[in-house]
Amino acid sequence: MKRFDELRSDADILALIEASNRVLAAMNYTDHGRRHVTLVARTAAKILADLGFDEPTQDLTAIAAMLHDIGNIAGRNSHAAAGATMSYALLTARGFSVEDAADVAAAIGNHDESEHGVPVNVHGAALIIADKADIHRSRVRSRVDEFDVHDRVNHAVTNALLKTDAADKHIALDLTADLTGATLAEILEIFESRFAMSVAAARFLGCTYAVRVNGERFA
Repeated sequence: MKRFDELRSDADILALIEASNRVLAAMNYTDHGRRHVTLVARTAAKILADLGFDEPTQDLTAIAAMLHDIGNIAGRNSHAAAGATMSYALLTARGFSVEDAADVAAAIGNHDESEHGVPVNVHGAALIIADKADIHRSRVRSRVDEFDVHDRVNHAVTNALLKTDAADKHIALDLTADLTGATLAEILEIFESRFAMSVAAARFLGCTYAVRVNGERFA
């Protein structure tokens, strides 16, 4: 993924990723820094690779995923919309075509459930699925004695594995969780809207979607 590899070492983009993550740290949100966006980028690209999409499409999807959270620098409530505007300017300034930059902006602007995002292109659909699949205790920044329910649910998950079955047109998220830290009901409550968004994104890609926790399917 040539363009993704170029941009992931771009000093200005890295500075924006780090700055937006600092804003979220101040708000006591889970990690949204380089680890998160790089993992989401590679996962989103892999989803499309597994489904047979060409490398340029995978490349642009990885770029959208890498930039998807930079809008948090302007605050959490409208970060998707802010990120769409910022990403368009960043990419056109770096020689991307208006069409490609617009596709990335559309994907980013529609990736978040709290902003009523919907999958509008394949880049956005893969981004949604990959983003909502990054549930893991390593993202939690609070001390244990300061955990809220979001922290407890994320901390309970010790492994998250996303699998794409191209033959069956099915995408599955398998979570391994310590249910002494958070109950199955709490996991469902916290992530219900995100999983519903992933179902819609998978459908956009012509696939079904399921979530399993410790082998038990609940979405």
